[in-house]
Amino acid sequence: MRKKTEMRLATYEQNRGTFFLLITLSSAMATIGLLLNNTAIIIGAMVVAPLITPIFGFSLSLITSNVRRIYRTAFLLIAGSTFGFCVTIITTALVFLVDPNTITLTAEISSRATPNILFFFIALLSGIAGAYAYAKPDVLASVAGIAIAVALIPPLCVSGISMFLRNWELLQGSASLYGINLLGICLGSIMLFLYIGFGKDT
Repeated sequence: MRKKTEMRLATYEQNRGTFFLLITLSSAMATIGLLLNNTAIIIGAMVVAPLITPIFGFSLSLITSNVRRIYRTAFLLIAGSTFGFCVTIITTALVFLVDPNTITLTAEISSRATPNILFFFIALLSGIAGAYAYAKPDVLASVAGIAIAVALIPPLCVSGISMFLRNWELLQGSASLYGINLLGICLGSIMLFLYIGFGKDT
């Protein structure tokens, strides 16, 4: 079962073009949704975002001591996050050129800049559920809902918007929330993979 899970999680390692295309689309969608204060658009962006997959790949690589895959998944995470951040800045700049009045601190933006411990626990539980979904193909469809619950892309996009606005307080808050979500998902997935025995030699 572990080998099959590793193969599913390696999908984006083998097709990086698709990975970065989805990052571009989800980041642009989320940025526009945040600026328009439109929850439906933001939810759509969360479903499209592929960042949750390399997180699970990274977690599984850690407990199996697969050094090569640790570096590969870490690269995808860092590159994907950086790429999404840059896409957000560009999208915000384009929106500003089209309609400067749209660039305001909406409720959706502000809500992604006030992290607390509860966000960590939500991310932890979602990491457990998400890792279980990848280990059990029959419940894989629920991953979309898990991605929505944790929402990695929106706080990342708020960081990009904050950079464009040079609002350092907002940037610090949104970056902290992104880090909290990332850490929570990673720890949760490690716990689940260890619990079902993926850390043992097979």
